[in-house]
Amino acid sequence: MEFAYCGLKCRECPVYRATVSKDSEKQIALAVEYSTDDCQFTKEDMICLGCHSDMPSENMCRDCEIRTCGIEKACKNCAECDSFPCSVLDKYLDDSSVQRNNLMQLAAAYKKAK
Repeated sequence: MEFAYCGLKCRECPVYRATVSKDSEKQIALAVEYSTDDCQFTKEDMICLGCHSDMPSENMCRDCEIRTCGIEKACKNCAECDSFPCSVLDKYLDDSSVQRNNLMQLAAAYKKAK
């Protein structure tokens, strides 16, 4: 299973699933759900094939600090990084989040494999 840099399981992400299944109605509903007064999303923003794809959502991913850092460090996900866990993750993922737990499990597996 492919993980996003932040530990999200891509295949469980509603935006990813809507993209893969080409579900326009779901993409529209997600755009409405994720929009705020400060940031409005469109159906076209709800296109994602994962952080590692060549076509991430411009509005959803453009400013993602976790993704930007992972790309710069050429890691598959944050668990591979020598700085894991770091202040960037601390800013976005609390200790009890599913994503953080996924990363902790991956980090343990990477250490065991070394």
